[in-house]
Amino acid sequence: MSKFGMQMPAQRGKKAVTPDVYTAMAVMACLFLAAACFVMFQAASKVGPGGNPFGIQTDRVDLKP
Repeated sequence: MSKFGMQMPAQRGKKAVTPDVYTAMAVMACLFLAAACFVMFQAASKVGPGGNPFGIQTDRVDLKP
């Protein structure tokens, strides 16, 4: 009967699907990536012209040896 898609009356229910290790690692990677983007945005706000993180610096920077 099972080959026709019918279920037997005393059959156990299916197990619920749980996230595996790879799903947890992917979620953690996304969280760390979001945190890194936030930190870089804050750092760019400090050095950007007028506090704009997307502004282009027009001043020439001379590095001393």
